[in-house]
Amino acid sequence: MRWMLQMDQSTKTMVMGSFACGLFASAAWADQQHYNNVITGERAQGMGGAYAGVSDDASGVFYNPGGLAFAQSNDISGSANAFYSKTVTYKKAISGSDWVENSGGTFAPFFGALQKLDSLLPGLVGGFAYYTVDTQLTDQEKVLASTGKINRYHRAANQRAATWVGAAALGYRISSSMGIGFSLGYQKVDELTQISQNLTTTDSSRTLMSSDRISLIAHGLQAGLGLQWAPATKWSVGVMARTGQYASQKYDRVTDAIDIQGGTASTAPSIESSNKPLGSMPLQVRAGAAYFASPKLLITSDVDYHSAVEDTDTVIFGSPYAKESVVNIALGSEYYVTPSVPVRFGLFTNNDATAEIDTSKQGQNDHIDYTGMSLFAAWAQPNSQVSAGIVTQLGKGKAQKIAGTTDTQDVSALAYTLGFSATHSF
Repeated sequence: MRWMLQMDQSTKTMVMGSFACGLFASAAWADQQHYNNVITGERAQGMGGAYAGVSDDASGVFYNPGGLAFAQSNDISGSANAFYSKTVTYKKAISGSDWVENSGGTFAPFFGALQKLDSLLPGLVGGFAYYTVDTQLTDQEKVLASTGKINRYHRAANQRAATWVGAAALGYRISSSMGIGFSLGYQKVDELTQISQNLTTTDSSRTLMSSDRISLIAHGLQAGLGLQWAPATKWSVGVMARTGQYASQKYDRVTDAIDIQGGTASTAPSIESSNKPLGSMPLQVRAGAAYFASPKLLITSDVDYHSAVEDTDTVIFGSPYAKESVVNIALGSEYYVTPSVPVRFGLFTNNDATAEIDTSKQGQNDHIDYTGMSLFAAWAQPNSQVSAGIVTQLGKGKAQKIAGTTDTQDVSALAYTLGFSATHSF
């Protein structure tokens, strides 16, 4: 979210070069504008999320419930706490100097179970999964002194944010080569951001101070339908469609700001609140193919589409629920170096659902497109498997970090996740 103090025009106009408005526009949300911040699933994570054509384990609840129908055995799998770190650099944002923001923390990416239900109906399989869609933990404090016409600038930001889904699914094999599946899930968004900013000029002519506290809790339901087909011995293709609806939300924001100029102070307190449901989630359509080249080698690919969504709540200006349509692609491979040691590798995109920056406008959200890579190794035994590895993402884009100006900055970003997971079949 982009924010500027609600002050009169003379207060908004700052004569300090690139630091035109004195205070940064403050990001109030985590990163729900990207759909691949977290690659879920024990095996799928190693292949960059290119898994719709396989999906024969518990992560099929997410990737393609139709693939559950081809499960070879019951299993339970989960990811222990993964370590996540992200660095975003805004080029020459303040008087020719870069501004760097860091976030990170630990989280549980995925837990799931799969159970064959042949006793109820031959070819029926049930699954459950809990997975994290987005997470962020920020505890940051920066002080800049004697930079251009700035005497001192102090910004402290604390943020905790998580979006997670709990879902169940059924897969049914309607023939030896085709399976269908259905999933139903509950999604929760829980975000809290607190930011304080203080600025004084070198000639002591102006002092700006502000505090901003924003919280958002939203609940929704989503449903998915999947199909998987094996047209040939070595080939499998899958397609999945999923959408949902937010049923409720609670949004609160309290802002206090004061501008002191020439001994005269002007204030800008405000309170915003909304309980209006946020409307539809984007329609997601994922299609993938898997080629089982040999008993040792598997090659996969996915195309993942998310539709555009309008923001139905005018109170939350620039909220993450206004999205443009996005297409992401993923390529993955799995190779057994030995019968007990598979290595998995993946490449994927994580494009931004925010509109491209328009240099004639102010207060726009960052637009950063990412390219990612995953590399995992596993130790596989007849009834169990453990794996560990890394997912890395590099991003480039544009931003308008300073409120009240059309100035645009180049942005570079680096994010990585270190993960560990285990699966047991029975």
